[in-house]
Amino acid sequence: MLELRAAAEACGFKVIVEEEDKHVPRLHLPPHPATFHGVELSPSFFEKGALATIFRETHGTLVIASESLPLPECVPIPQERGRQFLDEVASLDPLGMTDSDVIGMDGISLYFRLRHSGEERGFVAWSPGAHHAPRHHALVLALFRLATELAREAGSITFLEGIHGYLDAGLPVKVFEETPRRVRLFGRLSSLSSEALDSLFAATPPETPLLMDLTGFEGMGTLLYPRFARFHQRPGGTVWWVNRIAARQLKEAGIPEASLYTDLELAKAALAARPT
Repeated sequence: MLELRAAAEACGFKVIVEEEDKHVPRLHLPPHPATFHGVELSPSFFEKGALATIFRETHGTLVIASESLPLPECVPIPQERGRQFLDEVASLDPLGMTDSDVIGMDGISLYFRLRHSGEERGFVAWSPGAHHAPRHHALVLALFRLATELAREAGSITFLEGIHGYLDAGLPVKVFEETPRRVRLFGRLSSLSSEALDSLFAATPPETPLLMDLTGFEGMGTLLYPRFARFHQRPGGTVWWVNRIAARQLKEAGIPEASLYTDLELAKAALAARPT
């Protein structure tokens, strides 16, 4: 426990033990003069966690922590991406933010803690969105999108995918420029996802072999079935790496069972064997 606490605090967190084997991260400011942007996330029906960036004179670090992670993931932030993040945050005037006056029962509670331009602030928000508390929403999305880009550990990725739906963060998708190209759709899709899904499919090069990763998929409305069926007909070849829910719904949509795989290596081999 002492090693866990030391590692977490070195990354910008305190670790509070609330229950046996349940380590809840709490933000605390690193030694001055490091620039710090952090948010504690407390969703109604998912584990608690926190995201933070720490910028020192020569480097930046992203930190991802949650109840289920034995240690926070600490990731170096590439220099250019760090400048982009800091410019994005500065445009929101974070030092002018105060507590959001919107409250509710379900959703997600956010506690922000900042050190920016040498000044410190702390404020709270509940389920901010583009139409209410838009600056709070933009701030948490800046942290969340950076974390989504840089996270590498499986536990961190699972946590980020789990809170995606709480943050009004758009289509739950991540594109990996691997060989073959992999597009991961996770969580749940509804008819409200139609336009974003159409944009994703339209932006996918039609001749490029594609591995669709639906191993984190939680279901979709049947109105989306025709979109998936049409997309499967793309000339570049598409295979689907699926869980049980995705396999059932894709078969209902008319995608051949022979194109569905529960094993990643078999899916890749099948895609490689397709004629070009």
